[in-house]
Amino acid sequence: MTDRKVTWKDIKELFSDKIWAMETDFATRTWRSIVHFIRVVRKTFDTFAEHRMGFQCVALSYFVTLAIVPLVAFIFFVSKGLHIADKLEVLLTTLLPNNLDLVKIAIEKADNILKVAHSGPVGVVSALMFLWTVIWLMFQTERVFNNVWGIRKIPRKTYKRFSFYIGLLFLIPFLVIIFCYGIAAYSNAVSLIGIDAAYLTRFVSWLLFYAVVVFTLSAAFKYIPACLVRYKHALVAAVFSGAIFCLFQYIYLETQVFVSRLNAVYGVIAAIPLFLIWLNFSFQIIMYGAQLTYALQDEAELKK
Repeated sequence: MTDRKVTWKDIKELFSDKIWAMETDFATRTWRSIVHFIRVVRKTFDTFAEHRMGFQCVALSYFVTLAIVPLVAFIFFVSKGLHIADKLEVLLTTLLPNNLDLVKIAIEKADNILKVAHSGPVGVVSALMFLWTVIWLMFQTERVFNNVWGIRKIPRKTYKRFSFYIGLLFLIPFLVIIFCYGIAAYSNAVSLIGIDAAYLTRFVSWLLFYAVVVFTLSAAFKYIPACLVRYKHALVAAVFSGAIFCLFQYIYLETQVFVSRLNAVYGVIAAIPLFLIWLNFSFQIIMYGAQLTYALQDEAELKK
């Protein structure tokens, strides 16, 4: 059967609600791809607004703000056990030169938590309560990802979720340490090149960062929701959202928009509102990627 020609009426229906009932069985392959693309984009943005993900991203930003210091404390607790805490502190200040105030504040407060933990049984209990904020952040993150897929009752057993979070909590310090040492080793290796490779170094660094972001986001989109997610859809969403995420990081880190004005008003504590702004926009990008994963998989199932 021959392909049906696309009319002006069909083009107008692309931007109306009639797109959901549009028949594409006998259309050209190009036209089917266009309809599929627009459906995915509309479904991504519509469901993001419908699920009120913007408010949930704000909530996650505050949860991270509460959990960041206990998490840093736990990372330094592990690194001290490995006798590399001093080196890790130097690496963090080297890798985040534009956020030195925030890094110093986080390290100082994390050290206070460790001192409290060594003060006695009461201190240990207090430190464990701080550590619970990290576990609670994981619970809330899973809840938001499940909202993307419309999951209200999580089928996973609570004890399984809790044991998984504990395992992930012990894995995070080693991932951070490996990541920091990997970047340091890479920078030292590039410095040994006998030519001026500053621009090449920056390009390769951002390229490697993009690869890490895509891998991390694809794993998050695939495994955090309590449902079956096809990895190919998670990977496609991670490729797009990862590019936007890296672009945002570049703009934030390289241009430091509003930093001078905020520093003039708030001084040292300007790092806190900047951190909240960065978290909010970062979570917005990540959750749009999660919604894109949902839209891609939902559209693929409708085509079957």
